[in-house]
Amino acid sequence: MAVRGAPEQLELEVVRIESPVKPRPHRNGSTARKALGPRLAVSPDEAAAILGVSRDYFDEHVIGELRVVRRGRRILVPLTEIERWLERNATRATVGGRS
Repeated sequence: MAVRGAPEQLELEVVRIESPVKPRPHRNGSTARKALGPRLAVSPDEAAAILGVSRDYFDEHVIGELRVVRRGRRILVPLTEIERWLERNATRATVGGRS
């Protein structure tokens, strides 16, 4: 087995990438950014984060009680449904362990 000399060392140059001066056009040719209002619905991952639970817990215990919007594989959870679920499932906290 013949041993060759050390392999050639490659030199990498770090190049700073600057953001484009003008925005990229959208598919419809428009470059204007639309000012969107507040969001009305969120993804199941975002809904779980809003409630402070894991996605697994959300899928197992919560989403079945919510009205959701399904379009193809996309699922949207209306924020009003999350609020409604909280109101229905809220209980009064007991102070000092009293029932």
